[in-house]
Amino acid sequence: MIGSRLSLFSVFLATLSMAGPLVSFADGLQQNTTTVTNKQEQDFEPKLEDAVPDSEQEVEQDLDNPRIVVHENLEELPEVQVVTPEDSNEDETDGQAAQESDEELKQFEEEMDLEIADRTAVLLDKTDRFMEFSRKPLTYVQENVPFLTKRNIIFFGRLELDYARFSSGVLESENGLDLRRFRLGLAGRVKFWPGWNYKVEVDLTDGENTLSDAYLSWRSDRWGTLRIGNQKVAQTLSGQASSLSIPFMERPLPMLAFTLTRRLGIGWDTHLKKVGANITLFSRDPNKGVGSEGWAARAYFNPTREEFHVIHVGASVMQLSSDDDARLRARPESHVTNIRLVDTGVWPDVGTSTAAGLELAGSRGPVTLSSEFYRSEWTLAEESNPKFRGLYIEASWFLTGENAHYRDGKFIRPNVQRDRGAWELAARFSSIDLNDEQVQGGTQKNLSFGVNWYSRTHWRFMGNLIKVRANDGPYGEQKPWIIQFRAQYYF
Repeated sequence: MIGSRLSLFSVFLATLSMAGPLVSFADGLQQNTTTVTNKQEQDFEPKLEDAVPDSEQEVEQDLDNPRIVVHENLEELPEVQVVTPEDSNEDETDGQAAQESDEELKQFEEEMDLEIADRTAVLLDKTDRFMEFSRKPLTYVQENVPFLTKRNIIFFGRLELDYARFSSGVLESENGLDLRRFRLGLAGRVKFWPGWNYKVEVDLTDGENTLSDAYLSWRSDRWGTLRIGNQKVAQTLSGQASSLSIPFMERPLPMLAFTLTRRLGIGWDTHLKKVGANITLFSRDPNKGVGSEGWAARAYFNPTREEFHVIHVGASVMQLSSDDDARLRARPESHVTNIRLVDTGVWPDVGTSTAAGLELAGSRGPVTLSSEFYRSEWTLAEESNPKFRGLYIEASWFLTGENAHYRDGKFIRPNVQRDRGAWELAARFSSIDLNDEQVQGGTQKNLSFGVNWYSRTHWRFMGNLIKVRANDGPYGEQKPWIIQFRAQYYF
């Protein structure tokens, strides 16, 4: 009897001793299940600084945020306890809720991925179209206006920064930098006037707002193009080319001295397969307020006109009726200095100024040759008429094989397709003589060499080396060397 009581008492004590661990295990299991559910209800945004306790491992790793511990060995990561449906009905309900939450989150992430992919595709398509346009030369914005916006407007501009050093003479102290061009503009179609385009370009180079091109134009495949406003005067092969296309930083001496740049007037041009013509009736210069007026005409034809082989023969004439002061002068093919080594000075009582030129040029593959011969004459009231002359011969060669482009009676820069860009070498001889009769403006001869690098889009870097020989001008004999560089950006 006593033995059976002791046996029952022993069983009772053993039961009490096992109750504690079972209760602890149940509490721990419920706590882990609650923790998983709470993390899901908090939209997967736990605070790591509260989840990971301080430990010696934090100090040893010396992390920027010591509350986040990075385990070097994945085996050291704590085990994740999984709650199965066999534990309890309540656990099964919580598991289903967690699964539904996971599915909703997964669906949301998929929708976000699709939306981001759609937006990325649209952005890439716009970028491809813009890059395709940006590789095209902007020389002919006025005739071929590309439309990048729904309003049929294109914005464009250019920035050119020059640096030059002069070896000797009066130019020796002229070393330095020069903001050569800083222009911004827009062009497009006139909506309420079918067939008409417009172009407005403002020159901000000297800090003042001066007009470059500002005109309305109407173009017909049959009748040509009509322009009304401030525009280029119809003169010379080199004068018609854009600064984005000429192989040297500056135009040759006779073009600097004898040609006009832009005037307010009416212009017409037509360009057929092998012939073309330009005519300009102009008045004053709206930027400088010069009151002279006149006319200019230019014509050309192509004995040979193929895709990569062209011969150009042309002529131009300009007459300026000013009844005012006249002056001919030219920089030494560098715009960094304002000194002119050839200069006639100001002459009053000049009734008319006439300038005539001949053009002979050609290209074959990557090689281009061009030359012009110019003659200018003043009509004086009481004295004999002085005559002035000038010429240049110029050659360029694309080492990387790009073919020269010829269009509308002028040469333009090629489309560069190589990611590494294009290299061009150039050489030029130019000469001008401003001495005749009572006018002694001096003579000058330049021998120039150039190297240019064209990027695929937007950039061109240029370098020129020029040997100058000037005589009889305002500074007497001058024989400086000029080395200059340009960084050119356009869009």
